[in-house]
Amino acid sequence: MTRASTRLLFGLHASARGNAHAFGYSIGITSTYGVVSIRHPHATVWEVLAFALAGVLQFSILNLVVALLVKRRGDGPETERVSFIATATDVLAVGFAVGAATLVAFLPSPLAWPLAAFVAGLVYVGVQSVEFATARSAD
Repeated sequence: MTRASTRLLFGLHASARGNAHAFGYSIGITSTYGVVSIRHPHATVWEVLAFALAGVLQFSILNLVVALLVKRRGDGPETERVSFIATATDVLAVGFAVGAATLVAFLPSPLAWPLAAFVAGLVYVGVQSVEFATARSAD
């Protein structure tokens, strides 16, 4: 491998490692917003704000639960290989998240906006957790 190709591979590695999770969630939550806006095209400012806050709230709740349940760091952070395998299957996490949000979008408008964001984030993180666990057992 040449120096240039080694540097390119290193750059790709760093970019994929640092952006894969956020990219997957961004695609999922943006698609969720699209699905809900099709079902409820005339959202109020409050519904959009509720959507945004609910999208963040589920992460806050999950982080709090994990912090309370995990007393110490287990056997260390995930290996990079595990991270790459898990994020390579993010299409599943995004698909399940948007699918769940689509079902929630059939609720009446005031409920659909915050619940769709909350459910999409929760499902995304849940499926991604399964992806990590599966990748870790295969490593």
